[in-house]
Amino acid sequence: MTELVPPFLEDSLETIPCKNSCRALDFLQQIYHAAPVGMVVVDEKLEIIRLNSKFTAMLGLDSKSCMGIRIIKILPTLAARLTVLISNVFSTMAPDPENEFSFHLNGERKSWSIVAYPVRGSGEDKAASLIIHDITQLRSTEKNLEEALNKVKALEEKLRQENQLLKVEISRESESSHMVGSSMSFRESLSQIGRVAPTDATVMLTGETGTGKELAAREIHRLSRRAGQPIIVVNCAALPANLIESELFGHEKGSFTGAIARKIGRFEIASGGTIFLDEIGEMPLELQSKLLRVLQEHQIERIGSHKLIDIDVRVIAATNRMLHEEVRAGRFREDLFFRLNVFPVHLPSLRERGNDIIEIANDYMKLCTRKHGRSIAKISPDSIQRLLNYSWPGNIRELRNLVERAVILCQSDTLELEIPYSHQPTTIAEQILPPIQAATLDEVQKLHILRILEHAAWRIRGDHGAAEMLGLKPTTLESKMKKLGIRRKNHTDQATFNGH
Repeated sequence: MTELVPPFLEDSLETIPCKNSCRALDFLQQIYHAAPVGMVVVDEKLEIIRLNSKFTAMLGLDSKSCMGIRIIKILPTLAARLTVLISNVFSTMAPDPENEFSFHLNGERKSWSIVAYPVRGSGEDKAASLIIHDITQLRSTEKNLEEALNKVKALEEKLRQENQLLKVEISRESESSHMVGSSMSFRESLSQIGRVAPTDATVMLTGETGTGKELAAREIHRLSRRAGQPIIVVNCAALPANLIESELFGHEKGSFTGAIARKIGRFEIASGGTIFLDEIGEMPLELQSKLLRVLQEHQIERIGSHKLIDIDVRVIAATNRMLHEEVRAGRFREDLFFRLNVFPVHLPSLRERGNDIIEIANDYMKLCTRKHGRSIAKISPDSIQRLLNYSWPGNIRELRNLVERAVILCQSDTLELEIPYSHQPTTIAEQILPPIQAATLDEVQKLHILRILEHAAWRIRGDHGAAEMLGLKPTTLESKMKKLGIRRKNHTDQATFNGH
């Protein structure tokens, strides 16, 4: 007698006796509803004919609200794309690969991954089954990771550029001495520096070229609460006009020709610390308005980007120009001048500081002897007298250069300083012209025009040209020069007077 073998459940190894088929179907139904993905079946009218619990949970509805309803009515924001997807499945009777949909559902941003495949029913009936993975959390995590990675890259770029700038600063500091001097005028400046340093007030340093404005800025930073952060130095006169905005505020990749990578600006690098804007009077007018906005709003915007970046920077500016005169001449914005001139500190010229000249010379001599490996004990008495008698038009910068040159040339333990120009007139006009006894008006005019020409490096036209300084039209000045016999000789800074 042949033994009856119980039938197997399709796609499983479980045997299901015929009398237990209802239990098997109930088992399958439990699996269907326990699936971690949404499942829904629609007919050719796009009406829902089957769905699982996960799908209703994703919608925030119950099964009774969904059965027999067109799926595009339940998901109106996906209506067009779902219609195309299901139509393709019905027309090809082949599975459609995974599609990702981003949309809003109940006021929340959702991301679903949907796979569709055909299902054949009895007779000619056709249906399409959709398997839906909710990947909202995955995409949110990816977005957060991408943002975090971008922040890390931005910090890496900032640290890289900050490191480059700090290397430059370290090399500068190694060549710089501390602020030295005991004269009354210098002590007054130091007192002002000591008062303003602990605050976050904007400081304007003024004084002739070479008076140590950068050294004063570093001293303010050193005494401030920001001393642990970098001080970034920007020489506005040394940067090309077409690049200064990029240097200060940065740019995005591709924002202009040559912008092959994103650049972090000096303000962003200096965030938390101090930025020193040297020669601020040289900044182009069109950029002054942008700087004013940065100072007022404490935000920058990179070139090629519309994203505002918050910054926390203490600003110190410096100039050897008379900025109030630049304002009157229309070359400097008045509102920016008032914004920068919160706490002005004037640094006296070296010729106003008396014996400070000797203190500075000795201090820098010691630094140079270490730097160049020399053994020098003192400065000779004759050299000290020469230092005190000289007018120092180049101020501290000129003195330091002179001392370093002397240290390099010195062959003994006593430093001898020779001032090449100490016995020569300080201006070219004084070298050329004889002393005026009973001068005529023409002779006075000649002298004055010649001195202005020498001061303007014989540039007649344009900003800061001799014509502008004299308040004359360039053609008028040229006519006067011809009349008075003033001309430049052999393309040097020498001049001659015809007939004298």
